[in-house]
Amino acid sequence: MKIIDRQETPNPAAYKFIMDGPVTEGKPESFTLNEDDEYLGNNALAKALFAVGAMEVFLCDNYVSVTMFTESAWQYFINDVRFAIETHLSPEAKEEVEIKEKKESVLDRINVDEFPELDNEEKRKIVDELMDEMVRPVLANDGGGMEVLRVEGNDVWIKYQGACGSCPSSTGGTLRGIEKVLKGYLNPEFNVKIS
Repeated sequence: MKIIDRQETPNPAAYKFIMDGPVTEGKPESFTLNEDDEYLGNNALAKALFAVGAMEVFLCDNYVSVTMFTESAWQYFINDVRFAIETHLSPEAKEEVEIKEKKESVLDRINVDEFPELDNEEKRKIVDELMDEMVRPVLANDGGGMEVLRVEGNDVWIKYQGACGSCPSSTGGTLRGIEKVLKGYLNPEFNVKIS
């Protein structure tokens, strides 16, 4: 199954992906994270989308609606979302999705299974690289940034910079988004703390 169109929605953090066939069997399905930002269900598509920053997924008729943690997150995650949708709705499409659109990532150079065993400084460097790829571009668009100060076991200590330091969402949605990226890609036990 292929995405044939992407449409904006009234919510600027959400897009509607129109597919070339039905995505449900007549009944709409909605998936959200619990209050701990965890998805406890067994829908593989929803799980894949939550791993790349989605906060809500809605399947209906011939479309998939995805709400991200912030509007500006789409600038980085659009290819990951498209890949997840096409891969999980049609396993044979895996070969057809243009992987070349995806930039080389720090995740391509490390073994995520061995990540928890690394020392704290090695973890900090990898977290810092991942922030360069996935989070800092989004923060920069809003006039801010962040520094990874240290990693202590499962705690990642960050410091906001610029506009992010005084932004009310830095302790809410932005912090959850950063934590979601780190948990989804590196270590589900990570907690992000602001210094």
